[in-house]
Amino acid sequence: MSEPTPPESTDDAPPRASRSTAIGAVAFLLLALPFLVLGLWLLDVKSRMDLRCEPGGPCTLTRSGWFTREEVARLPVSDIDAVKVERSRSARRSPVPIFRPELHTKSNGKLALFAQWATTESEATAVKEQVERYLAAPTAGPLEVSRDDRRASLRVGGAFTGVGVALLVFSTWLALRSRKHRRTERALGLG
Repeated sequence: MSEPTPPESTDDAPPRASRSTAIGAVAFLLLALPFLVLGLWLLDVKSRMDLRCEPGGPCTLTRSGWFTREEVARLPVSDIDAVKVERSRSARRSPVPIFRPELHTKSNGKLALFAQWATTESEATAVKEQVERYLAAPTAGPLEVSRDDRRASLRVGGAFTGVGVALLVFSTWLALRSRKHRRTERALGLG
């Protein structure tokens, strides 16, 4: 009696380079997407604060990122009660005080004029004094106060976006290699 021959297993088939490369291309594309989304989101963190007041009012407080800008509040001069410098303790650096000027308003409560806290009191005090001079004589001229803290978001968001773009380029290169492998396999009669 002869033994039956086992059926051919599919595991003995040679690995196909086009399939492996295509899977790698999809994997790197999926890996690139979170980096791109998070990178662009981090680039648009609203870290630039602008306070602009027309002679006699109104005052407009806006914050902006690298791509978009939004109005925080539009205030008549009579709505602003005071400008004060808020003091706090840094969570990262033990007992180091940090400072931020704030508008105290009747309708909107406290409105910060800096997106990030300043490490020197003189920065916050200079803005406070500038706004107080305007409030003392609002019809004398316009007021423009700006603070741009977007550099940190540019570094972090730019790094994430750069990694995402690099992964996207690598994924595209793998996809092109997969097409080349597929053509070669067809020519050899493998696929």
